[in-house]
Amino acid sequence: MSAPAELIPSSAPDAQSPTATSPSAVLSADPPAGHTQPAPSSVAARPMIAVALLTAHPGNVRRDLDLSADFVASIEANGVLVPLRITPADGGYRVIDGHRRLAAAVKARLAEVPADLADDRAGDEPGQYLDMWTSHRHRNPLTPIEEADALFAAHEAGATKARIRKSTGLKNPQVSAALTAARLSGDTRATLEALSSEMTLEDLAVFAEFDGDAAAITRLTDTARWGGSLEHQAELLRQERAERTEHERLRRDLENAGTAVTDTLPPRAQLLIALRHDGDPLTSEAHADCPGRGAFFRSYDLTTPVHYCADPDTHGHSLRDSNSGPSGVTAGATGTGGPTGTAGPAGPGDPDRPDGSRRLVIEGNKAWKAAAEVRKRWLASHLFARRTAPREIAPFIARQLLTMPDPLRQGLSPAHSRLLLSGLTGQSAARWLETCDTTPAGRLPLLMLGPIAVAYEQAMTEGEGKNTWRLDRYSSCPRLEAGRYLAFLASVGYELSNIEQAVVDGTPYTGDTSPGDPLAAGDAYVRESESGDQHAPDGEAVTGDADLATLGSPPEDTGGSAGQASA
Repeated sequence: MSAPAELIPSSAPDAQSPTATSPSAVLSADPPAGHTQPAPSSVAARPMIAVALLTAHPGNVRRDLDLSADFVASIEANGVLVPLRITPADGGYRVIDGHRRLAAAVKARLAEVPADLADDRAGDEPGQYLDMWTSHRHRNPLTPIEEADALFAAHEAGATKARIRKSTGLKNPQVSAALTAARLSGDTRATLEALSSEMTLEDLAVFAEFDGDAAAITRLTDTARWGGSLEHQAELLRQERAERTEHERLRRDLENAGTAVTDTLPPRAQLLIALRHDGDPLTSEAHADCPGRGAFFRSYDLTTPVHYCADPDTHGHSLRDSNSGPSGVTAGATGTGGPTGTAGPAGPGDPDRPDGSRRLVIEGNKAWKAAAEVRKRWLASHLFARRTAPREIAPFIARQLLTMPDPLRQGLSPAHSRLLLSGLTGQSAARWLETCDTTPAGRLPLLMLGPIAVAYEQAMTEGEGKNTWRLDRYSSCPRLEAGRYLAFLASVGYELSNIEQAVVDGTPYTGDTSPGDPLAAGDAYVRESESGDQHAPDGEAVTGDADLATLGSPPEDTGGSAGQASA
């Protein structure tokens, strides 16, 4: 099968190489007798054909060419790498396979593309359709892990990140994620390959971050299996890792100061919060020289030491309870809660088993904090990094300015001076003001959104805004308004966490738990809301919030809304 005259070899004009449609036609495993195997330099380069000579097949079965910007950019940067399959027709050449590559080449304004000529299909229309089926039937794209391995191998062979980015069309974070993901251990790779869910390079990089931590990999795998947000789960794991590091530091400091650190409250010991010395409340500072000083950490709060005295009677301490005797500590003070009528308040019980309501509050606070970090990163790296604003932004801004909800009434005025504005948008308000007149009209809505996003983020995460996820606490950002803001972010591509989805849906948060978890989170939430009883981190029983006269009511003169409680 000979190449047509229009097929242009990319080798020099004086190159003496046999004409062929592919290198395999030149190379032979068993050369004829008397002939030697041609040197690699004599192998013909792939034949090229002018794009102007090609026409699409009138019966092309591919209905959607899917010319994504990334694909066209790749063709523009690298050319067409896989030859088109063509056949003579109507004085030119008809494409049998490669219509998407041809369309991208036309869009990228390439003059020529590689091609394999199928002379035998010129009058064989049934064969042309069978070729369309056969050429696509068994194509199997690389898995994300294989993609990462290919990019890592290219980098190890000398390709810079800039070259990888230019050749692949990937963005900087994606290239970095691929190079990170390629270092996954064999065990983690096997775990990921067993998952049915589709992984991105960024997802793989998250797994690589925690590779070697079996418990973390299990949690990430479960999250992927349930269709949850890996980035939100990863942020929780990062917070827990930081908490463990801080816990070890606190433990060392206590031990270096001569304070005994135990796993739980020893027998006969009593919490300092329940004790007096010489009539004054006993604090950890006042107790620093007592031989009985000790502390433990609850498993659900590793950064708050709970101080106690190992033997209050011996060291001259008394209970704060006015009904106790001069010493009056021993009875009912073993830390498990004495019987009715005995002196001394109840101790912490089993510190590793908080009740369901307390567990839910702890989990919710951590999840809300983690969601805020993920959300801010997404705003900075995805939404505000865009060149043009999504169409959903302008109507959202208009509704916000026309209704002026609480977060804007309280937070819009100072938003321009907040550091968070430059953190989210990349520049300060003063710098944006300098370039405002020259900013493309398509990007201006993003500038207008900046102060609004700052007002909401501040209202949802600072001070009482940390209560936004709860139905039974006041927040400077009413839950309803927070739900509208989060729903807007979801409409422009943000992946909501479970706790954010609950706020959007107007339902109670029931925990980031797997199906079948024994915690009846919804019931626990109701119990806490009805009783109002909580345990402070140091074990002292409190009722409601000391600073709020009425549950769900805003503090005086804050300008807040009471809508949180009614939500």
